[in-house]
Order: sequence, then structure tokens, then C-alpha cells
Amino acid sequence: MHWQFTPYVLPVIASLIVSVAVAGFIWRRRPAPGATSFCLLMLAIAQWSLAYALELVSADSSTILFWDNFSWLGSAFAPTLWLIFALQYTDRTKWLTRRNTAILMVEPLLTLLLVWTNQFHGLVEDNIRLDTHGPFVGLEMTYGVWYWINIAYSYLLLFVGTILICMLIQSHMRSAHLYLGQAGALLIAVLAPWVGNALTISGLSPFPDLDLTPFAFTISGLAIGWSLFRFRLLDIIPMAREAVIESMRDAVIVLDEQGRIVDLNPSAQRLAVRTVSRAVGRSFIQVFAGWLELVERCRSVTNAYAEIVQSEGKTPRYFDLSISPLYRRNGHQAVTGRLIVLNDITEHKQAERSLRESEERFRNIFAEAPIGMAVLGMDGTLLQVNKAFCEMLGYGEQELTACKLSDITHQDDVGKDGLLAAQMLKGAINSYKVEKRYLRKNRETLWADLTTTVIRDHDGQAIYGLVMLENIIERKRAKLLEEERHHVAYDLHDGLAQVAASAHQHLQAFASHYHPRSQQARQELNRALQLAQRSVREARQLIAGLHPTALDDFGLATALRLQVEAQRTEGWMITYSETLGSERLPLTIETTLFGVAQEALTNARKHAHTTRARLSLERHRSMIRLEVQDWGSGFEPLAVLQEANLGEHVGLREMHERVELVGGHLVISSRPEDGTLVVAEVPLLASYEGDVFHEQ
Repeated sequence: MHWQFTPYVLPVIASLIVSVAVAGFIWRRRPAPGATSFCLLMLAIAQWSLAYALELVSADSSTILFWDNFSWLGSAFAPTLWLIFALQYTDRTKWLTRRNTAILMVEPLLTLLLVWTNQFHGLVEDNIRLDTHGPFVGLEMTYGVWYWINIAYSYLLLFVGTILICMLIQSHMRSAHLYLGQAGALLIAVLAPWVGNALTISGLSPFPDLDLTPFAFTISGLAIGWSLFRFRLLDIIPMAREAVIESMRDAVIVLDEQGRIVDLNPSAQRLAVRTVSRAVGRSFIQVFAGWLELVERCRSVTNAYAEIVQSEGKTPRYFDLSISPLYRRNGHQAVTGRLIVLNDITEHKQAERSLRESEERFRNIFAEAPIGMAVLGMDGTLLQVNKAFCEMLGYGEQELTACKLSDITHQDDVGKDGLLAAQMLKGAINSYKVEKRYLRKNRETLWADLTTTVIRDHDGQAIYGLVMLENIIERKRAKLLEEERHHVAYDLHDGLAQVAASAHQHLQAFASHYHPRSQQARQELNRALQLAQRSVREARQLIAGLHPTALDDFGLATALRLQVEAQRTEGWMITYSETLGSERLPLTIETTLFGVAQEALTNARKHAHTTRARLSLERHRSMIRLEVQDWGSGFEPLAVLQEANLGEHVGLREMHERVELVGGHLVISSRPEDGTLVVAEVPLLASYEGDVFHEQ
């Protein structure tokens, strides 16, 4: 292997350095369209320059031939990579399918195969010999058939890529200077090696011993480098106006002076149900004959904006119609046609209609709701109230809308929900519920559950408050009645029951010490003992019916156990199971469930004609479940509850109402001769929260 030095190698090395530098700079922008293919193109040029530089400094025929063959790797793929980049840069990537890309790669790969097997067929180069007469030692040869095929193929790809760039330049002649600079630099970059290669193979080169193509790559690298820094090549990619129009969702139609269709984008084609080839050149009235309102609007108008409706079956479609005149480019104001743009606003119209319907439904619900509803301003002013709200408080609508909610709130409850309201306004909670007192117009006190929520705008800012008032007077009365029964039960327990028990004990003591001699006296004494014992028993039953003291002292589970034991002493076969143990429940739940169990057992004793029963009390997570079952005669629950005379069945309705008051539900399952099952389920967590709760 022999080496030589020639100054001609210096420009080739410069081209190599510039190409590698540009490839490295572009690699950092590889997400941009065409960046990867352009980087590979620069690397192919760098490889071609490197191989030619090594060919120039080689002095023996075998080494020169090796580097000449090696240079074909870059020169064979450079035209293909240029075309791929041009397609990507000009936004024609739909042509770069896998099949088309594979076809483009066939010729370069076949060329490389023929180059490295050229000694067997001579299709690329023939009559290769060493030339020592020039300024440096090189090869002299004749070119084979495939060489000229490769040249033609390469020139074709370069020509197509150049045409694409020229088309881009033409489309941006009136566009930004930036895009023109990018396209111009690319055109110089591809034309320089093309011209150099043409001069070399045509024999017109002023340096017949040199291949001017790698030297021209220096000009290409400098042009691309200038475009990268000056015109931000690959950072800002131009997009053809045609691509923008084609991708628009709006239908765009271009008409000439005679009202014939000159062009229309895919959206307009779908409306016309025609392709471009079937629509262009035809009359607009003919193509859009089914669009009566559109045709009428566009018949003689050159500038307009309107809304039109197109009926298609049962569902109409709505469009914003824009008609604009088109003028000549020569600066004169002569109209050459019209531009029609149709924007489908059907979804917008449907959304507006749905919103109106929703608002109408809300207004109807607001007006006819059985509970009081009001819209509040952010300062607490009543802006709007419904009929139930007015009736609940005894005011007229105009009287209420002139005051604040705090004006009709009981003085002691005005600030009761202040903290919750502040949290809701800050967005910590969405709504809250609290029990408050209000003052009716006649100054009576109204107990109500107040539920408040906030209405926000699109930015999340609170604009209104929505309040709902539910009259709970009956619930409060039931609670007061329960408390009254509770106190009466304790008064009976501590008063009458104790007196009766004491009298019974004294009579027993008297009877044990005094034995009447006459039969009548003994009967009278026994009768007095029986009456005293009966008084004690009925007092205890009365206390249990009002409010068992064991319920307050020991809780629901123990109170039911004592009830079961009392039933057993009377001869009942009753089983009892519970999982609460010593756990205490809220007083309202304990009182309600005990009353249900007591009522169910009483009904079984009076109506079922059985002494066999089962009672269970269990907790399932946040639910308390009570079951009372008997194996008596049974009945039809629906038929009983629907009877007009409910005198004997008031207990069934009371059980339902008492369970519903604590947020639970009651199910009674029974059939004649199959017994009865009473199931009461009450949620526990809501009750523990008391009278105030909020929702996240």
C-alpha cells in the first residue's frame, strides 16, 4: 500500500468536516419532520467525501480501486435519501409507504452488489488501468451499462426532489422570507453536486482528472449550515396552504365568475357527496341541488355571512355560511370568483338546545319542587324563591326577594353554618347540610334541614348559592314526643311503680304475720295481694312500652336480651343472637330498633297465635340489621297496608315511619300459614354525624 499527497484532497476533507458537523447539528433536531433522513443524507455525503479523500492519497491501483468502490456506498444512497427528505419536508409523507420505500432502496442495493462484483461482469466499470500522467496517480476506465442506468436513476430522484422544493418555493412566493430562504438554501445544496457531477461525466470539467462531485459537497454543506443558523431549517417547517385547506374541518368551495366549482376540499366533497373529479367544472347549483337554502343564499351574493339549516332526514344540520369575493392578483379589484366556507355548528346548536332544555327542566323543578328552594347571591340576598319556600315561611315572593336569608333566620342560628359556608366557598367541600331554625312571617319558629351548594362558572369562581329547606317540624315533634315518653317512663318507674312494688311487699309482709280467721277476710287479703302484684306487673309493662329503662342504662343489645328473657318466662320458645356486645348506638337508633322488635313480638303474640320466634341483631360494616321472625299464621302485608280501616294495623305503618326517620328501611315478608319475617336496616355512619354533615 503506497500513499501520495495532493493539495486537491484539502477541499474534500473540508467537505467531510462540514458534512459531519451538519449531520451532528441536525441529529439534535431529529423529532422534526425530515430531520432523520436529512441527517442520513449528510452522513452519506461525509462517507462519499472520506472515501474520495482516501482514493486521492492512495498511489497503487488495488488501494485506489478499493476506495473507489467504497465511495459508492454514499453515492448510491444519497439521491434516494434526498428524495425521502424532500417528500417529508414538503409534507408528502403519505407517498412514503413501506412498499414505496422498499422500491426506492432496490436500485442502490443492486448498484452496490454490482460494484463489488464488477470484476466478473464489467457492468459498472471496465478497462480499469492506472493513470500516472496527471497531477496525481489515479484510475482511468470506461463506464458500463449499469453505470449510466445508475446515473439516470440518480438524476431522476434528484430532479423529482428539486421539483418538489421548487413547488414549495412557488407556493411561498408571497409568504414569509424565512421559508423562501430555507427552500433556496436546499435548492443550492442539491444543485451544486448535481452540476459538479454533470461536468465530470460530460468531460466539461476544467479539472478532467478530478471528480468535482465531492468538492461541490462543500458548497452544499455551507448552504445547509447557513440555512440552519440563518433560516432555522428544520426548526420551523413550512406548511403548504393546500395542506391547510385539505385538512380543514370547514367545507371550502371555490367558484369562478360563472358560478362553476373550481375547487373544493374533502369536507366540502363529503357534503356534496361527490369527488373532486365529479364536482370541478360543474355548476354550483347543480352539485348542491339538494341544499336549497344554501343555493338561494349564494345565487347572486359575493359577500355575506349567515346561518343556514340543511334538513337531512329527521335530524337537521346547522352551518355558519361565509361568502367572500376573490380578486385578481394584478392589484385590480376585479372579482374573479367567490370563496364559500361552511362551518358545521350542529353540535354547538344541539348543546345550546340541551342547555336550554336543562335550564327549562331546572326552572320547572325549581318552581314545582315540594321542598323550599332559593337562589342566593354571594352576599346572601335571596334572588329567586319557589312556591314551596314562600308557603313554608308565609311570605310572598316579592317580600322574600327583597331580603337576605339571615333576616328570616332565628337569631341563635344565624352563624351556625358560617364555618361550613366558608369551607364551601373555598372549594374544600361541595355542599353541606345543617339543621336550623327560621322565623315565619307570623313569628312562629320553623325547624328545617338546610342544604346548601354553590354554583360556579367555567373558571371555578362561585357565582350563586342554591339552598333547599325541608320542613322537619313533624320530626321534631316525634323527637319531643319520644323524649316525653322517656321522661314519663322514668317518672312511672321512680314513682307509681315503686309505690306499687312497696305496697305489694308490705301486703306480703302483713299476710305472713296476720292470718285472718274468717274465710271472707282471707279472700279479701289474697285479692289485695293479687291486685298489688298485677299493679306492679302492668306498671312495668307500661314503662317498657313507653321507654325501657334498661335501654338507657345498658344499651340495645342488653335491653333486647332482657325482653327475650321476659318472653321466655311467659312460656315463649324464642332464640336470640347479637354481635354488638357492649357497643352503644345513637339513642335514636336504639329507640327505633327496640320499638320495632317490641311491636313485632307484640303482633306475634296478638295475631300470629304462636310462641315460637327468633330475634337477631347484627352489624354489617356501617349498617345495623334487626330481624324478628315468627312461625305463626302469617298474613298478606300489602293487602293489610292497603285496607281502608287500619285500626288494628297502625303498628305496621308506625314501624315503617320510625325506621325511615333514621334513614333506614323496613321489609315485612309474610304469607298465610308461613309466619312473618320483619327486617329493619339502619345506616350507622350518617346517624353518628348528628344533625350537621357535608359532602366532599
